[in-house]
Amino acid sequence: MGQQTSEAIKGLARLGDEEEKRVAQIPQQSKKELAELASVGYKDVVLVPIAFTSDHIETLYELDLEYVQEGKELGMTVERAESLNTSPFFIRALADLVTDHLKRTEVDGASPVSTQLMLRCPGCKNPTCGEQKRWFAGWGN
Repeated sequence: MGQQTSEAIKGLARLGDEEEKRVAQIPQQSKKELAELASVGYKDVVLVPIAFTSDHIETLYELDLEYVQEGKELGMTVERAESLNTSPFFIRALADLVTDHLKRTEVDGASPVSTQLMLRCPGCKNPTCGEQKRWFAGWGN
């Protein structure tokens, strides 16, 4: 990339109940951020969507197509950092988190799943859902 490189680290989606209403605003904010970077002379931007661990429609379309085009129109080169997807380091980290959680629940005698996971929707008649809840309640036994 060029002499001036900006690593614009943006979480392009936010999680959580209070943040849901802001999600629709994120693309506009990100496009505004690109315009602001261009206005102060940046020519190269790397998008690092830290809220996304794998490629999906938003990263593949919005970032890779829309933002790249927006950057071109502003005279910039815009690229996206590769997602973690099936990176062995990422998969190992997830496996370690699950293993640690299960070890803690064995020691504490707690359920390996959250209370919320065990809840069923009011009036739920889905047999697969019921089977899943029974399986988790018995630790898969």
